[in-house]
Amino acid sequence: MTDTLTKIKQVANNPQSRWLEEATERQQNKSWQKRSFQIAVFILQELKMQKKRNGMTQKILAEKMGVSPQYVNKLLKGKENLTLETISKLEEVLNISLIEVTKSSSLTTVENNKIPEFI
Repeated sequence: MTDTLTKIKQVANNPQSRWLEEATERQQNKSWQKRSFQIAVFILQELKMQKKRNGMTQKILAEKMGVSPQYVNKLLKGKENLTLETISKLEEVLNISLIEVTKSSSLTTVENNKIPEFI
């Protein structure tokens, strides 16, 4: 009887579920999480190919990027909001391109020391 009462008290004293907050966060972060997942899949495929060629592993990737293996694991699960710094490190270490910036006419104008006109 005492064990049952203790278990009931433990359940009653547990904090409320955070499911609503977590669902709201997922909705708010949906766009970057989708892109992050796509990048993670691409990196996993690249790692698989490079492992055959040069022995690249998640641990080696982490070492070359200067981050922990746990951080690389988060990246590869698509759970991390990637910074430009992280993307750049991934591109450099794996010799791949994750983001491509196209040259626009306004960029050409800036390069020619002319100030672009904005509407």
